[in-house]
Amino acid sequence: MNTDSLLSILMLTCNDAKYLEGCLGSINENVSSPFEVILVDNGSSERVNKDIEVKYPWLRVIRSERNLGFNAGNNLAAKNARGDYLLLLNIDTLLLSDVAPAIRLLESDARVGAVGAEAYDSNRRRRPSAGHFPKPYRLWLFKSLWMKPKDPYGPPQAKAFRVDWVEGSFLMTRRSNWEEIGGFEERYFLFGNDLHYCRSLVERGLVVVQSGAVRYVHFCGFGVGRLGNLYAGFREYHKKYSSKAEQKRADLVLRLGLLARIGFYGIRYGLTGNTAMGEKFRKFTEVRRNWGDLRP
Repeated sequence: MNTDSLLSILMLTCNDAKYLEGCLGSINENVSSPFEVILVDNGSSERVNKDIEVKYPWLRVIRSERNLGFNAGNNLAAKNARGDYLLLLNIDTLLLSDVAPAIRLLESDARVGAVGAEAYDSNRRRRPSAGHFPKPYRLWLFKSLWMKPKDPYGPPQAKAFRVDWVEGSFLMTRRSNWEEIGGFEERYFLFGNDLHYCRSLVERGLVVVQSGAVRYVHFCGFGVGRLGNLYAGFREYHKKYSSKAEQKRADLVLRLGLLARIGFYGIRYGLTGNTAMGEKFRKFTEVRRNWGDLRP
């Protein structure tokens, strides 16, 4: 690996200070290549403590007075980055290994456009972090979008597998690819970033891989409160990349699936009084009510 290549790690925080020390500490312990961290303080009510920048001199904090969202926030971080490689890393993560295998994949193979890593939850159990593109038939059951990688790619030591897309909680790419694509679409506040970016790479003849040699913990992940963003993200994806016929099929599957979920969780809640079932029933009902106004 060319040790002169700088890795820029892009992070966002919006009142997430409880995760910051752990994430920065794991970077300090595990990243062996030259690196910098660009942290965008995305409209937090409390500013990032200045002592953090003293403790970690490779950290640069950029303050935004308002919450720009995930996509525009990462674009701002990338504009201030100096590295040849960019790593989008969620603040609610801990690196468990060096990221050098991911850099090697990008550096040694021009066909690789993005690299993801193997994710674990807070209990150190493996969790999915790579997926299939959302073909209409996969939208019947959302968990079918996750992929169990089976297509090996590259040198054995990278433990890499070809996938359609990797989760934006850990996504490494070349700066040149990022700039050619234009980063993330800022009209999307939160969702669709990783999916659209990886699809854009594939449209340019590049491949996306997940490296099992790189591991990290992701604490939070998806919450039921973001269901509206999720549905909107799927619809926007098909508007951009699919034929009119496929758009209609995807929209039909999403609508019918939404009705089925409302019925399922409504019945379960009525029979059991389970609060989790009730919350899902209310959130899916809210998505249906606001269908025309959903945004990623």
